[in-house]
Amino acid sequence: MKPWVLRTMVVGVGIGLALTAGTALYGLQRTLPSGMTLSGWSVGGLERGAFRAGLEERVASIAGKDVSMTAKLPQGGGAVARSVKLGELGLRTNAAAIAAEAELLFEGPFWERAMLRWQWRGRELTLELGFEEGALASAAKKRWPELYAAQPVDAKRTIVAGDRIVYTPEVSAPRIDEAKLLAAALAALGGESTGEAASPGSGPGSSGMLPFPEALKPDGRLLSAEPLGFPMPVVQLQPKVTVASLKAQGIERVIASYTTSFATSKAGRKYNVSKTAAVVHDRLMAPGDVFDYAKIIKETEEKFGFREAPVILNGKMVPGIGGGICQVSTTLYNAVLRAGLEIVERRNHSLPVSYAPLGQDATFASGYINFKFRNSTDKYILIRTSSEGGRLTVKLFGSLDAGVTYEIKSVTLQEIDPPTKYVKNASLPKGSVKLLQRGKPGYVVETYRYKKMNGKIVDKERISKDTYKAQPSLYASNAGGTSSDDRKHDSKSEHIVEDGVFAPVFDEPAEGM
Repeated sequence: MKPWVLRTMVVGVGIGLALTAGTALYGLQRTLPSGMTLSGWSVGGLERGAFRAGLEERVASIAGKDVSMTAKLPQGGGAVARSVKLGELGLRTNAAAIAAEAELLFEGPFWERAMLRWQWRGRELTLELGFEEGALASAAKKRWPELYAAQPVDAKRTIVAGDRIVYTPEVSAPRIDEAKLLAAALAALGGESTGEAASPGSGPGSSGMLPFPEALKPDGRLLSAEPLGFPMPVVQLQPKVTVASLKAQGIERVIASYTTSFATSKAGRKYNVSKTAAVVHDRLMAPGDVFDYAKIIKETEEKFGFREAPVILNGKMVPGIGGGICQVSTTLYNAVLRAGLEIVERRNHSLPVSYAPLGQDATFASGYINFKFRNSTDKYILIRTSSEGGRLTVKLFGSLDAGVTYEIKSVTLQEIDPPTKYVKNASLPKGSVKLLQRGKPGYVVETYRYKKMNGKIVDKERISKDTYKAQPSLYASNAGGTSSDDRKHDSKSEHIVEDGVFAPVFDEPAEGM
């Protein structure tokens, strides 16, 4: 090897070793690179521990700064300011992220640390502040209990004398507007967050964070001695039910009414009528809702129970439990017809009833016969009942064109003669016959609903065609031969209880309704 080549190699190795040594020494330094700052605080040349301790001290100083929150108290209480430490409001900073990134200058291979130190020369770090929303809201609630003392009160609709509808306005209650609280607190720190992500200490933009608006003194105190402050955003919490929401239901006036009498009924029947009517009272039906009378009977039985009163069994009036419940369904049915509503399910009694015209009654038999109707309007329907003075009245409140009325007419198509039946009675003189029960005729009836506009018929609708059984004339006889009494058949249909909830099987008819 030529001498000059050897000398070149030696020089190169020397330079390489010198560069490596220099890089190692630069990378192994235990201080921050020169020229670095943190929100106005010169940190270049600080040792690792001193930087971390100084950063913690400065964050503690910020957290201890007073914040004045002002809110207007309810019921004329005026504006009141209350002070709290910034750290008690769920203060967040990016100090931990800054410290973690700075640790890269002191950990890892020396050549990586050297490169990072070179890149960080003169770097300006920014301390960012923000709030944890849940902690901020919790702290605000704790200091402003007056804003949570009252609860919103729903508006009320009341029907007063003369069927006038009166509204009691809703009452709102103050609450801290949590949706705006964070923005108000951030504004107190000097601005609004952009909501964009950013690297630790890189400046404004970290999600929910702000660059600290004031420079720090070397001892960690804020330059400004004035306390921070912001007005507490307060919102009036509205109840679910307001006058506006009630009026939007369309309960404007009485659109149909019907009254039946139960003045001559005995105590048990009066009780059943009044309690069932009470359960129907103030039922509110949304457009399209279907009223189900079976549910009313179940609820009445659970709340009040039923008392003894005659019911219909096997085409006869017999003692039973719950007699009178069909007077409520019948009265309601007539009001529904006169409101022009859709009948979903309805059947007439097997026997005529005294409190409604033929063809205009609605019976009920649990599990067999029900009464249902639909609110076929585009507004709500309110059902109101009263059962005082032996009179049952059902009124329907809703919306109906002032010129529209409905008229109901029933026509008897056929009268069915009562059959004659005999029962053997050996105690009578031989060959004699005695009347036990006078028969009653049956009927076939059609019912029509006429829609009128300003008094003129514009539509005719057949509602039903009903058959009422004739009740036989019943005689006791000792004339010999076979009795024609057929009351003891055991078919399932003959044990359906109408106009009540229970009846035993009797051999003799009971007193009528």
